[in-house]
Amino acid sequence: MAQIPKVQIKGLMRFSYLSENGFAKSGQGVEAMRDMLYDPARLDRRFRLFEKLAFHTMALQEDTGFSCAVLIGDSFPDKARARLEGIIRDFTPMQIVALPPMVHIQAVKRAFNALADDPAATHIATFRQDDDDAMHRTTVGRIRAVADNMLAVREDKKPFVIAFNRGLYLDPKSETPITEWYERAPLGIGLAMVTPKGDHATVFRRNHRNLVEYYDCYSEVARPMWIRSVHGDNDSTAQPQGRAGALRPRGVRRVLADGFGLTPEMLDEL
Repeated sequence: MAQIPKVQIKGLMRFSYLSENGFAKSGQGVEAMRDMLYDPARLDRRFRLFEKLAFHTMALQEDTGFSCAVLIGDSFPDKARARLEGIIRDFTPMQIVALPPMVHIQAVKRAFNALADDPAATHIATFRQDDDDAMHRTTVGRIRAVADNMLAVREDKKPFVIAFNRGLYLDPKSETPITEWYERAPLGIGLAMVTPKGDHATVFRRNHRNLVEYYDCYSEVARPMWIRSVHGDNDSTAQPQGRAGALRPRGVRRVLADGFGLTPEMLDEL
């Protein structure tokens, strides 16, 4: 009798992790990157985004049966680490993983491996979240539901991807600070990869925009599932790649309240 699939969900959020590569400015060397990442003013900006968007919506998840590593460097400033520990202290699904500088993909693997395994799991769904973005309160639940249903009908045993291609861009400097977009390729927020247990591939295996070239991908546009923030510290170009949605201010307010526990006024503070 075939074993009934059971999916364990593991997330990863990088918080100014000092890696040997992976940043647009990595060619300047580790010490230059350390100075940039640990600049007190920059860290303060990241904490404001983390608390208001990333952590706030992670803690709102309706499905709490997941774990999430917050990846930082082992040289992360003591004051900043204490602040981070204080924020996540009472949120048991999340734990800090501190690593020395190394190649990004190896650090990611070690961070995921630091999360306890469910011995009963047959599959692992790894998902990614950025420290300056928000994900809908149903994201983890949708990952689980889609993974369970896809595993019930798929014949291919290879990894597959779950993506959410509709969301909101938050750009405080824009004439319209909050706009709705439908992305044409997977965005990294809440993006998940489901693999058989023992397969060491994770959602960071390839650039998120290119995953559909290598893996089967199930994507949803039923409702806005993320908020992507646009600001001066973005390492990559935070520009929509798709078509604009039609949400008006009243609709935006409703989506923020229902899906993210936020209001436009709360985002104005950023």
